[in-house]
Amino acid sequence: MHLLVSCLAAALLLLHVGVAPAANAAPGTFIYAGCSPSRYGPNTAFESNLNSLLDSISSTASSGATYNSFTAGVDSGGGATLGPEAAAVGAGSAAYGLYQCRGDLGPVECVACVHDTVARLGAVCANAYAASLQSDGCHVRYDASDFIGRADTSVAYRRCSSGTSGDAGFLRGRDAVLAELQDGTAAVAPAGYYKMSTSGAVQGVAQCLGDIAAGDCTACLAQAVAQLRGTCGAGLAADVYLAQCSVRYWTNGNYFRPSQDNSGDDVGRTVAIIIGILAGLALLVVFISFLRKTCKPSKLTFLLALLWA
Repeated sequence: MHLLVSCLAAALLLLHVGVAPAANAAPGTFIYAGCSPSRYGPNTAFESNLNSLLDSISSTASSGATYNSFTAGVDSGGGATLGPEAAAVGAGSAAYGLYQCRGDLGPVECVACVHDTVARLGAVCANAYAASLQSDGCHVRYDASDFIGRADTSVAYRRCSSGTSGDAGFLRGRDAVLAELQDGTAAVAPAGYYKMSTSGAVQGVAQCLGDIAAGDCTACLAQAVAQLRGTCGAGLAADVYLAQCSVRYWTNGNYFRPSQDNSGDDVGRTVAIIIGILAGLALLVVFISFLRKTCKPSKLTFLLALLWA
């Protein structure tokens, strides 16, 4: 009896080792950051204005607003004052910025994401005159030049899954999702256009910043979809972030393993997977050897059948 319990315990341990819980990206999961090469000095007017702006972003997010834009250091005539350091790089001492949370994020998650992103932005882009950081749940950006509300479809970041598919059903679903996401003609709410779409196994989301008009949103989404099609082809998952909008799609079980813009991470992940598989096989051999030595043939056959069931 004791021998049977030992065999069952070994089998259950082996089954437990083979189970890995799925991990979903948290709202604060880092996606990309961009920093200007020009840097401001310490104790400058721009630094003071930027600190004031970032404090406003954090406090406004805490009030429950999912989007807002800010300026700090603009004179009464609407212009930005120039300091000697800023003038040297063509930047004013005024600071302009905004934040936006993903449209489906709750207030508590939005606040946590914005606070984390503001703190991370200071570390990643220390003393930069312009910076932006995108996490899975929110976006924070500031600049020494006024960019608020100005149409901009430049590409900030894009990534494509390593897996592709020529399956007709997948392609129909992907095209249906992208067509629906691209339709930004609906009125843009104060918090920004946000849309989700599902067709078969394909899901997607799109969002525009809250400071652009509906027509600019539509144009931005059209450009984003064109970028996805042109760059990622039949990828099972793809993201593209333009300066003022984003479009993302994925299939069930394929969100997200990036390859094109994160090839180093993908190689490291592949090596880790291979090592994990080899370690699992080695463990399997050790346990089967243990079972063969300690269990009777009839019980061993039963346990192996249980393992592979």
